[in-house]
Order: sequence, then C-alpha cells, then structure tokens
Amino acid sequence: MKERLVMIYIINGPSGTGKTLVGEYLKSKGIRELVSHTTRKPRLGEADGISYHFVSLEEFRAVDKVEESEYAGNHYGVSKAEVESKYQSGDVFAVTDINGTKSFKRIYKDKVRVIFVDSSPRFLRERMNARGDSKESIRKRIDTYRDYKENKNRLFADFIVENKSSVKKLHRRIDFVLKRHRRQHKRKHQTKCL
Repeated sequence: MKERLVMIYIINGPSGTGKTLVGEYLKSKGIRELVSHTTRKPRLGEADGISYHFVSLEEFRAVDKVEESEYAGNHYGVSKAEVESKYQSGDVFAVTDINGTKSFKRIYKDKVRVIFVDSSPRFLRERMNARGDSKESIRKRIDTYRDYKENKNRLFADFIVENKSSVKKLHRRIDFVLKRHRRQHKRKHQTKCL
C-alpha cells in the first residue's frame, strides 16, 4: 500500500524576508495554514478562525500548544488540536520564530520540513521601505537581524530559499523545494520497500 506523503512545512526567517509571501504561495498550492491563537485584539479586516483564533489570556493559557511566543505584550501560539485536525487532510504550514521551529521539530520530528527564507540586510531594508514601514521600525528590525544573528537560524533549516529579486523567482524556488522534497520522500519509500 502506498504511503501517504503529508508534511508540516515550517517557514522561518528574519523579519521582512518574505515569509508571508511564501505562506500565501503555499496556500495557492492547496497547503493549509495552521492558524495561531493570540491574545491581541483583531485588526480591521481580520476574521476569527482565519487570521487568528482570538482568545483571552485565560483561554490562551488553557490551550495545549505546540509552541508559543510573546510580542509587544501579546501572546501567540499554535495549538496541538489545530495541527492534528488540519494534518489529517493534507500538508500544512506555519510561520514561526526559531523557538517555534525547534518545538515543531521536537514534537513532530520527521513530519516537519523547515523552509528558511533569507535576504541580505540591504534587500530587507528595500522591501520594508517599499511596504511603507517607518524608518524607526526598519532600523529596529535590521538591528534585530544583526544583534540576534537571525541568519544563523538557517542551520535548523531543511531548505534555504533566498528572496532577493522578484516574487516570480521566489515562487519558482518554493516549487523547487516542494518537488525536491517529494522526490526525496519517494526515493526513501522505494528503498524501504525493496
């Protein structure tokens, strides 16, 4: 009987590298996003259960989570129930920080493939400038990139995707990752069957 290939793709990388673009492209390929729980209030246009699962701090603490983080006084985390329910229907993905990436790897082991999205500080600055980020915000993010050596998180990646030019090229790189992973899995499965 043929083994079903289902993966949890984790997208990691410094702020501004294009992780959201990668996630949107994975969605267009039929890969479902793991929706995080958060204690922050919804922003205009955000829908509960689609953008985030918006919960109180008490509700957040009660959720059995794969990973969690705190940013600007708000809590974020992906629940085990979210992973288990969506994983049953096919490939899924989540965007996490390095701690979340390590948690997913520790819990789900060989079901996880980490895609690290990287860019040069110069390209990051150009992208954040183009999307309208303030000069202060850009400065802080570049400082964080350098101070925390965020590019070293690539050591935890299965695939490194450079985002340094067009969206079309980024999509081609993601297609290559998906095809390469499926080929690797197919060869591994054939070896097991021999």
